[in-house]
Amino acid sequence: MEEDAAEFAHHLRQRAVTYGVLTCILMVGTSIIADKGGALFAGLWPLMMIGGLITLFLTGYLLFDAALFRFIASHEDELDGCKALDDILARMRLRARPEKTRPLHLRISGTKSLLVKLHIAFAAFVTLFVALVIYGLWGR
Repeated sequence: MEEDAAEFAHHLRQRAVTYGVLTCILMVGTSIIADKGGALFAGLWPLMMIGGLITLFLTGYLLFDAALFRFIASHEDELDGCKALDDILARMRLRARPEKTRPLHLRISGTKSLLVKLHIAFAAFVTLFVALVIYGLWGR
């Protein structure tokens, strides 16, 4: 089953908002318990914050991609939407105008690889969070 641009945009937005909110909550939670940790906590806390910022960057990127897919969905024909998107990105100087317009399914597969990167970044962030909470609360 092939996803259309509007469905995929909704899916991306939902994922980005969910991961973004969870990341912010965990970053604030770790900052609150930061004073209970020792030397290891103080060393790993900045690493976890960097992981959180990377996760937030990727969620912002997904929100931008979701807006682009909504733009494609606003056109009657998806190929016309892809051509219009290429034109807008070229005028904004974000991407050079391609020789041949990429179809929607290739754009979706490229964005799915970004989703995989987000999942990996979030998993690493949560793993550091759990390790720091366990060490900060019970390890001394």
